[in-house]
Amino acid sequence: MNSISTIFTLDLYAKIRKDVPEHRLVTVGRIAAVVAVIIGILTARPLLGGFDQAFQFIQEFTGFFTPGIVVIFMLGLFWKRASEAGALTAAIGSVVLSAVFWWLQESGQFIFPFMNRVGVVFVASLIAAVVVSLLVPAKPDAMKIKLDQISYKTSLGFNLAAVGVVAFLILVYSIWW
Repeated sequence: MNSISTIFTLDLYAKIRKDVPEHRLVTVGRIAAVVAVIIGILTARPLLGGFDQAFQFIQEFTGFFTPGIVVIFMLGLFWKRASEAGALTAAIGSVVLSAVFWWLQESGQFIFPFMNRVGVVFVASLIAAVVVSLLVPAKPDAMKIKLDQISYKTSLGFNLAAVGVVAFLILVYSIWW
């Protein structure tokens, strides 16, 4: 509620209505929070539909956006040739491809577990973002993150622990999959 009221009041209302007294902004923020809660109450049941739990619903649909967001962060931080066009491709591609997979699953034409879908969408979004970044390079005046002074070197103990965790996850996944 706090985020909704803050974003609405400061980013929308205060920009449209300039020179509004602070007490008026507080009132508008409270009204925005109440309206958001009412909208949430009215839409919760129809949105949940056939899901047994709200958590299941949240996981299902955050899986539409998460692969694209991870691709954007990874390429933005670790690949200097990443471009805005590639990032936009990853974001849109993630949602569209997830929606297609979800629709195919819901229509009964295709059985594809949630985690597998997210993985496939991640790889497809990554490939699309790389291809588009190579075809449409970043503008020279684009804001870049400076990573020259950052070292990503990790200790031997950390590396061994990471390999152990990955090996354990592969073992668990292969036993119960």
